[in-house]
Amino acid sequence: MILNTEISSTTSTFSETDKFDGTNWSSWQRLIHIAAVAKGAFGYLDGSITCPSTPPATIPSSAEISWDSNTPSLNEWKVHNAWTLGLLIFNTRNPAGLGININSTAAEAWTSYINTYEKASNMTQLNIEQTLQNMTYSDRTDFNNFIINMHNKWSDARALRSKINNEDFKDIIITSLPKS
Repeated sequence: MILNTEISSTTSTFSETDKFDGTNWSSWQRLIHIAAVAKGAFGYLDGSITCPSTPPATIPSSAEISWDSNTPSLNEWKVHNAWTLGLLIFNTRNPAGLGININSTAAEAWTSYINTYEKASNMTQLNIEQTLQNMTYSDRTDFNNFIINMHNKWSDARALRSKINNEDFKDIIITSLPKS
């Protein structure tokens, strides 16, 4: 379709490894946030810039309306919303297969992502933190590999915005060691 080609040529697209696949919510949503803010489209993403129900009394020229204007014309809103929706769709592998509402506004699609994946990320973070805190070293285990595994779990938890800091991690390591 011509519309998709035009939108995708102007929409920020991420590398294949950075596109959302259902498992990388935390890092992907930060990239989306940065791209939307940089373009001035965050209001279309969070729904704070809504579709005008009636045309404004005076129609400003397109040069006068910025992306983050709270009063775009109906046509400007449609174009900006489509760009923002494209930002989400073109940076997601199989959005429909991931259960994302792509037949609506950008704000409704974003809410669909949040409702599905923010909660899952929070659960994943809690599971990783619990796994990290339950790890125990035994004398028959390679110590270097044990520490590497702990560090990897800690990195995974921090990527999901865990509050485990350096001191907490040191305490977790100490409590994971045998008493003797």
